[in-house]
Amino acid sequence: MHFRYGKQIIDVQLPEHIQWQILEKPGSASPVQEQQVIANSIDRLMYLLHDQLQSIHNLLIIIPDHTRKCRLPLVLPLLMQRLQPYDLKTEFLVANGSHVEQPEAAIKELVGEDIYTHYPVIQHDSRDEKSLIRFGVTDFGTEIYLNKKVREADYVLTIGGILYHYFAGFGGGPKMLLPGVAGYETIRINHRRTIDEQTGFFHKDCFEGNITTNPVYRDLAQVVQWVPNCLSLQFALDVDGHIVYAESGPVLPTQNLVCAQVKELYSLSLREKAEIVVASAGGFPADVNLIQAHKAIHHAFQAVREQGVVVIFAECAEGIGSKTFMPYFTEKTSRDIGRRLLRDYMINGQTALSLKTKTEAVHIILVSLLDKDLVQQTGMIPCASAAEAMQTAQNYLDGRSGKGYLFPAANLYVPHVTE
Repeated sequence: MHFRYGKQIIDVQLPEHIQWQILEKPGSASPVQEQQVIANSIDRLMYLLHDQLQSIHNLLIIIPDHTRKCRLPLVLPLLMQRLQPYDLKTEFLVANGSHVEQPEAAIKELVGEDIYTHYPVIQHDSRDEKSLIRFGVTDFGTEIYLNKKVREADYVLTIGGILYHYFAGFGGGPKMLLPGVAGYETIRINHRRTIDEQTGFFHKDCFEGNITTNPVYRDLAQVVQWVPNCLSLQFALDVDGHIVYAESGPVLPTQNLVCAQVKELYSLSLREKAEIVVASAGGFPADVNLIQAHKAIHHAFQAVREQGVVVIFAECAEGIGSKTFMPYFTEKTSRDIGRRLLRDYMINGQTALSLKTKTEAVHIILVSLLDKDLVQQTGMIPCASAAEAMQTAQNYLDGRSGKGYLFPAANLYVPHVTE
């Protein structure tokens, strides 16, 4: 069986006494189909912009960072070709959220050489207070600080892909604004809503696919009221990273349309949980660091029995991905982490809590470039190779046979077990 690992493909030899089943759905778009899907969404965008284009001078286009695949080198030239006759002053703002800024070479790769050469591409820095401006306060009490370029622009266009998000329901949509171009403290307060104030554990409504009662999403979605001159291009991508569905229009209604397609593409119904799940975090950029790879761990965990085994292949070439993540693992249990989060919540603390609860319930074996001591601190079992990982997994299985799931794109698919 082959799995993505960083920018490589690795081969995994599987024990024959397990009844293996691959977790995925068929279907992919050809490049010709993809271009037509994109072109149709841009046509609709131009129709919606038609009456405003004569009065727009400064256009701000907000784009996802390097951890989010969105086919920008294909999409952006097609879009700018349509906008060229209007002689707009256009800037691109990379929605880094709380992520660290990337080298310029990475930004050039992100947007493509043509866009990088001809337009300003600025990276949002959530910690740069001079670049932020206050917009208002949500009904939940979150003070909204966004990059001041959002207010300075005559019009804002957000571009992004929609995927399941393990605590906000779905990514993309209003998340391009918050956390995408928000201040660090705004992001921190919003993300803290993942923690139930009464129990110190994850809020019961913070899970994939839920945006109706999700306190994190309901809070962040209010950001759109302060950015009225804003439209969006939003996409659903297949497992190969091709755009198979696209919509354009106001942020929230457009996201709802694309979310329905994402559910169709990436929801998996399973009859039972397995003794072992062998999964890839999806390769680069989905496994660029442990914070990103956790999404795949979260999905794989939902398909395995208690005290079962999860094997995850995630290169993590950029390390952990957050300075605020590992300090929580000085706590002994998930309950201890939860109590600490109620006292001292930092961004990515909820991910530490989520991972700790999983390592208390199942054996998680991680193949990565991370230092093995760091991996052990999280409660996971470090392995340097696929062969070592599979041998370790068999040791934990202790001769047990039964069901096994192969999860080549665990970053994308969400299992729903009806056991």
